[in-house]
Amino acid sequence: MGDGLLEIWEVFLAPIYILLIMVLAYFIPRPIDRKVFNLGLGAKLAGGLAFTLIYLFYYGGGDTIAYYKTAMAYCNLIIQSPFDGLAITFGENSIENFSVFTYETGYPVRHIFDESATLMVSKIAIPFLLLSFKSYLIGSLLISFISYLAIWQLFKLFTHLTGNQNISMLSTLFIPSILFWGSGISKDTITFAATCYFVYGSYWLIIKRNFRIRLIVLSILSLWLIITIKPYIFLVLFPGTLVWVFFNSIQRIKNRIIRIGTIPVILFTSVIIIAFTLNSISEVLGEYRTDNIIRKAIVAQEDLKQDYYGGNSFDIGKIEPTTIGVISKFPIATFYGFYGPTLLHVNKFVILFSALENTILLFLSISIFIFGNPFLTLKRLSGEPFLIFCLLFSVLFAFGIGLSSPNFGALVRFKIPLLPFFLIMLLSIYTRTATDINEA
Repeated sequence: MGDGLLEIWEVFLAPIYILLIMVLAYFIPRPIDRKVFNLGLGAKLAGGLAFTLIYLFYYGGGDTIAYYKTAMAYCNLIIQSPFDGLAITFGENSIENFSVFTYETGYPVRHIFDESATLMVSKIAIPFLLLSFKSYLIGSLLISFISYLAIWQLFKLFTHLTGNQNISMLSTLFIPSILFWGSGISKDTITFAATCYFVYGSYWLIIKRNFRIRLIVLSILSLWLIITIKPYIFLVLFPGTLVWVFFNSIQRIKNRIIRIGTIPVILFTSVIIIAFTLNSISEVLGEYRTDNIIRKAIVAQEDLKQDYYGGNSFDIGKIEPTTIGVISKFPIATFYGFYGPTLLHVNKFVILFSALENTILLFLSISIFIFGNPFLTLKRLSGEPFLIFCLLFSVLFAFGIGLSSPNFGALVRFKIPLLPFFLIMLLSIYTRTATDINEA
């Protein structure tokens, strides 16, 4: 079944692993949170199962299969020769290390092995495959479970910050795109989980100054994974987090005149820190260096609109290789980053669900920003540093992916980090406005 990637024994063994996961899950949350935790976990495992089966039987392949085959070669090498296998696993992706693999172990997929970001995904999958007898299906479910723990932390943070468990659930645990595209063996699963942990850790470490070892380790590991696998997430996450921290500090100033006068200084300082930081780590960012972003966006636009992507794309027009040229594409690129694909773009079954999800987001946005009270909305945003962070992160992220990802198949995967933050911002404003109207 599934081109030899799914054997009958995996089908019978998978329910046993799911049962073990649910038993383990009983001891993770507080008793008061157990029902919500289990509902979210069940949805997440269903998403991971759907992701696995669709890639096996609908797509018939893809990057996730390439990650799996590469990880399998490493697993076989570790089993055959533990010392050499571990040395190669923690080593570089060099020609010398590639030559250690044999016909018996199998060979890593070359384009996965040659790039550090993609190879990291395969390496992360190795322990899960070893625990699942090298099963693609079961290994994917285990990864879905671990990634869910990160989403759960984001849910708890949202609940803490908004005081509303219901909208926090809707914004984190039950978004269809996250349940599907944020599961299984993929870049998106890992980087989305890392984003959740980084935001969670940043709040408790920097804003609340709760310096627990676990938070420090999780935050550093998450940041490293983001920069290693998808550096562009850091390019948006860092300035957003910095503004969140600074605005939170401004709110502590009791004198209103001093507080307002501090804002320009804080914003200027933020720009300096962001520029200095990005310049300092330019070598680490590689192809995502600030001087290379525009060229990369233009190349991506031209590539992802080619015929071999099946015509499943949108066109924001020709991008001039200047700062003004890029900024001129802000409205249309940001629109597609938030709401693409729309129902008008559906030409495949798997795109339909994203289009329905985006339609709900669009109507919710219109009801708040167009038909709602703009002054009350602005008041809500200005009074909540967390909502400012959500708005800034979401807008910058939507603009970035809308600019550089004109293929809908790529866009629906790339956009999942922004969804919980954009949705919690919309729902927070909507519910608080409704509460104010009822009280009035």
